[in-house]
Amino acid sequence: MNTKMNKKVLITGGKGDIAQALKKLLEDEGYMVMAPSRTELDVTDWNSIETVIKEFVPDILVNNAGYVVPQSVKQMDLENTKRHFDINVCGTFYCTGIALKYNPNLQIVNIGSAAAIESHATWSEYCASKSAIVMATKCWAEDGLNAVVISPGRTRTKMRKSLFPDEDQNTLLDPVDFAKVVMKAVRGEYPSGTHIVVRKQNVQDLLN
Repeated sequence: MNTKMNKKVLITGGKGDIAQALKKLLEDEGYMVMAPSRTELDVTDWNSIETVIKEFVPDILVNNAGYVVPQSVKQMDLENTKRHFDINVCGTFYCTGIALKYNPNLQIVNIGSAAAIESHATWSEYCASKSAIVMATKCWAEDGLNAVVISPGRTRTKMRKSLFPDEDQNTLLDPVDFAKVVMKAVRGEYPSGTHIVVRKQNVQDLLN
């Protein structure tokens, strides 16, 4: 019997390119996958999270929902700043905390960003929020949880295309290749607390 058939995976931000690539790989291996859209699961709304998780108690939570709208702090839009932290940081904490209430043995895979370790002039909210997720993951590991963070570098997604419409797509990481590294985390191949940064230049080395 395939034990993966009994394992349930919840992917937040489920309609994004990375989430959809991961969903397909998981289902191909026999996992039960739920990948709700933003309207189906609002990671900033406790009631929304509780409703989804109560009905689909995950064995593995992939905190994938993210938000980025670059701006200089010199022209700060307070609502935009708040949204970065509400989704990228608070959403990750909310989903994890509520899921742990229903499954204390939850396995956590956080999707970070290479921006967590790189500075970008007008991306301060995004960089800071993703850095917070890396540190939270390390703290959770020390707290006895099974948690890792996998961070993509520049990736060929609709979100990035909207930010950089003229970028050479051949220089970007394929979402499927990134999802294959996330699969290694799902299978438990990385120790808890690990942070893996995945780029087009190193993805094949990580997969070999």
